[in-house]
Amino acid sequence: MSADNSGADSRLGQATIAVHGGERPDEQPFGAVVSPVFHSATFAFENFEEMRRYARGELPEAYFYSRYSNPTVAEAERKIAELEGAESCVVTSSGSAATFCALAALCETGDEVIACDSVYGGTVKTLTKVFRRFGISSRFIALEEVADLDKLAGERARVFWFETPANPLNRIVDLKMAAQVSKNAGLFSIVDNTFASPILQQPIAHGVDAVMHSATKYLGGHSDLTAGAVAGSKEFTDRVRQISVIVGTTLDPAAAYLLSRGMKTLELRVHASCDNALRVAQDLRAHPKVARVYYPGLEDDPGHTLAKRQMKGFGGVVALDLVGGEPEVERLFNSLKLVRTAPSLGGVETLCSYPLYSSHAGFSEEQLKAAGVSAATVRFAIGIESANDIIADIRQALDSI
Repeated sequence: MSADNSGADSRLGQATIAVHGGERPDEQPFGAVVSPVFHSATFAFENFEEMRRYARGELPEAYFYSRYSNPTVAEAERKIAELEGAESCVVTSSGSAATFCALAALCETGDEVIACDSVYGGTVKTLTKVFRRFGISSRFIALEEVADLDKLAGERARVFWFETPANPLNRIVDLKMAAQVSKNAGLFSIVDNTFASPILQQPIAHGVDAVMHSATKYLGGHSDLTAGAVAGSKEFTDRVRQISVIVGTTLDPAAAYLLSRGMKTLELRVHASCDNALRVAQDLRAHPKVARVYYPGLEDDPGHTLAKRQMKGFGGVVALDLVGGEPEVERLFNSLKLVRTAPSLGGVETLCSYPLYSSHAGFSEEQLKAAGVSAATVRFAIGIESANDIIADIRQALDSI
């Protein structure tokens, strides 16, 4: 079953959709306010004729086997589709799975994917270490080259993949411009919307063809699940779903339940994280051990004006370059008390990660330079704790260097 959003009420606010989106109260047993978790791996037919009709595609709302579709999973898909203003959505077992399925639905041997050089390291590895084996090439371009996509795209270019804000330095891409030049070049545009979430921006409304999420992050919001999502037209997501079903990247119902529950507080969490992140960024830029802060909420950040125009907040990730390199970074990490050293982002807790040993591990010097990542780069994923406590912990750790 696909998560079709064609009948969604566009007048509802994002906070309301986060709480009620995707739900079907008339289908809940016993008048349940919270949807049950359907753990069943398989679903029985009433009779042979019903099975025949399902096989013919005449019962799109019926369930057959949970790798194909599941009621709990479908609710999460409908909620994300409504939040993104998309026609339909597919959820997967991880963000990387979503990336793979989206690209596999669009490309075949001999095709090319064009991507920004500042995308998530895992996406770079998917393109260069997996798809390249199947004869699908990739080309990475600087943000300044996006406007020239129609000149850069060859005859076999099929997809333009980008992020905004981009991991880990919050580089900003103009959504409307990227959508338009992609169309001019005959490319299908996909944006990784993980850092912003649909609370801060809805890329499809700007003309982008599809949106991808690591739903592990802000959508789930509590660091207790892994999931991915692809939202866009029903025609496209049906193709993505087919790949996901065949290769088995579908999401488990228990994780889908946690995902739906996490999204109920999405707007509250995202704005709390943004508020904290801005205070952290403003404070850290004045510290003598900090060489540079990367946060689009700062007025002198290169992406500030654009982010202010197309986003409803500046995100919850603050990156910085320390004065020094890995020895100073190590002392910083070892001195943190409240902030935990861990990868990922989007949870209620503040985390600190080192891109060189996480998202960008194994990158060449050339790739690191293109992404703007160095041995001095540190990324803070700001949670929803008291901003004063977060700042105090980071400052005492910086003072110890």
